[in-house]
Amino acid sequence: MTIFDKLYFKFFGDIELITLLLKLAISIAIIVGFKIISVIFTKKNKFLIQKIFKFKSDYLENALSESIQKPAKTFLLITGVYLAIIYFPFSPSISINLYPFVAKLYRISIIAIITYSIHNFIGNIPVFSKGFQESKNKTIILFFIRISKILVIFLAVVIIFKEFNYDISGIVAGLGLGGLTVALAAQDTASNFFSGMVILFDKPFSIGDWISVGSMEGIVEEMNFRSCRIRTFDNALISVPNSKLSSDNVANWTKMDKRKAKITFGLVYSTKKDTLHAVCDEIKEKLKQYPEIVQDTIIVWFDKFNSSSLDVVVQYHALGTSFSSHQLLKEKVLYMIMEVVENHDTDFAFDTKTIIYQNPDEI
Repeated sequence: MTIFDKLYFKFFGDIELITLLLKLAISIAIIVGFKIISVIFTKKNKFLIQKIFKFKSDYLENALSESIQKPAKTFLLITGVYLAIIYFPFSPSISINLYPFVAKLYRISIIAIITYSIHNFIGNIPVFSKGFQESKNKTIILFFIRISKILVIFLAVVIIFKEFNYDISGIVAGLGLGGLTVALAAQDTASNFFSGMVILFDKPFSIGDWISVGSMEGIVEEMNFRSCRIRTFDNALISVPNSKLSSDNVANWTKMDKRKAKITFGLVYSTKKDTLHAVCDEIKEKLKQYPEIVQDTIIVWFDKFNSSSLDVVVQYHALGTSFSSHQLLKEKVLYMIMEVVENHDTDFAFDTKTIIYQNPDEI
């Protein structure tokens, strides 16, 4: 018996070569067939989901379709390979160990694919849900979505360990013994976590809000267990620990229903009383012509005798609370003030000092 004959007998037994080639062709056909099915499913998965589940809401249908498209394709390909291996006539000495091993790998692959699909579905719910986009509890929903993803992965790991007949009670016991050490080493983490929970349920701000805390100011981009990420107006991304946010005063500027503006300007001391009074009255009347300004908040008054000017204060509240709308309106008001001052034969003051010499001849 030649070496080839020995290897042939070891791997394939006493099966005839023509039969072996036929079964090999069938195994390859099984793989190719499942590959074709996976391509068809990829193109028609949304239609099949619609027919099978008959969801009343489009967002669930879209979320499920997007979540299972890649995992289902992978599942079909793995199934094709698995069936091809099982069908192929290996010798009893090979198959007795190979088939159980392949079957175990196949089961683990299914667990991983199902976990991946559920993980994707949970993550896609806020993406496709109109209700989420309109919800006032986005932060809490995202928090529980993250928790759900972690639980799904944890359960999958436990099931895979059990599939390998690994006793997980030792891991649980180890976690219990190491719990005190971890707790002592992670006091700041625990503080940030519970502070994050307080922020999530108290809801002083949400993702997308404009806030300021301490010397930091910007837009909230992300909230997680440890910190909150704020995008400043200089486009820097700052990570602020939750414990700091819960202990410091946080100003949420997004919650403003109107925005205050205060403008102070000075007129020259040569301005007459009647002129000063007329300037204040005309500015007040012109402010009432702006629809963006809340009418009963308009105040214009002569404030004080400054060192080199007669100070006038203009104060109002605007309906537009965004930075851009606030600045545009303020610019309009400033131009209007300039026009009023120019029309009343007076001028803006600037910081000046008059020096009087007792003996000018000595200069």
